Formats: sequence, structure tokens, C-alpha cells
Amino acid sequence: MSSSDPEQPNPYGQQPPPPNPYGQQPPPANPYGQQPPPANPYGQPQQPPYNPYQQQPYPPSGYPPQPPGYPPYQAAPPTEGLGLASMIIGIAALVLSCLYGVGLLGSPAALIMGRISMKRIDRSEGRLGGRGMAQAGFILGIIGTVFLVLAIIAVIIIVAVAASGGFDDQSSY
Repeated sequence: MSSSDPEQPNPYGQQPPPPNPYGQQPPPANPYGQQPPPANPYGQPQQPPYNPYQQQPYPPSGYPPQPPGYPPYQAAPPTEGLGLASMIIGIAALVLSCLYGVGLLGSPAALIMGRISMKRIDRSEGRLGGRGMAQAGFILGIIGTVFLVLAIIAVIIIVAVAASGGFDDQSSY
């Protein structure tokens, strides 16, 4: 008497699975009674479920780790104050030039201060920063000074023409 005999009942009480009408083999039963984990269709390992009470690691800081053998990060050098003042005066001079040209009087100051500041920064060998601001003040000072010179020339021409009677309408009669 063998257990593979179709007429004999199974002595362990398990019934054989019914035949599959589509011809496929049924999946093997898990002998331990546990459900197998669902298959990941992408082939990646599954992550454990989120636990809100578990401490999460902090994200890394925005800076990469320093490689060994290099000096530590250094702070930026202090800004040269005259360069900052030159840039502010140069911007203010051009903005205020719309007020009858009064603002252009500060342009030569911005030009001179920007040039002095650039020389100081160059001589400091990296101990002072702000060369870009000093250069911006220098360039704005040049632009404003050119406008100032043109405005002075225009005022001289207008005064000379007015003094010679060029604006007198009665001279043409």
C-alpha cells in the first residue's frame, strides 16, 4: 500500500490539490504557514517600514568632508571698507544725477576712492577682500566723472550763448 495510490486516502488528512484546468503548476505551499514577502517587480531590496519613533539619522552638511593632507577651510578675508564706500558713492552719484546733475559731484570721489582701495587690496597679498566692489566703484566713478565733465561743458556753452545774446529774439527783426 503506497501513498501515491490514487484510490487510497492520504493517511495524514491532507487532500491533494484539485487539478488546474489551465495546465499550470500551482505554487508550492509554504510548509511553515507564513506568507512569503511580496515580490519586488524592480529587483531592488525592500526597505523596512517607516517607524516614526525610531531616531532618523541627520542629513549630511552642505560641505563635503575635507580630504586628509589639506589645510582646513579658511574664512573669507575682511572687506576693504574704502572699496565698499567707493561702490556706494558711485551708485548714488549715478542715481542722483537725475536731480539736475547734483549727484555727479560725488563721482570723482568714487573714482579716487576705488583706485586707492584697489591698490591697497593688491598690496595686502590676499589679507583684504572686496576688490570687485572697489573695481565697481572705480568704474562707476569714471562713468559719472565723464558725465560731470560733459554737463560742465554743456553749462559753459549755454552760458556763453546766452551772454552773447544768441537767445535774444529781437536781434532777428
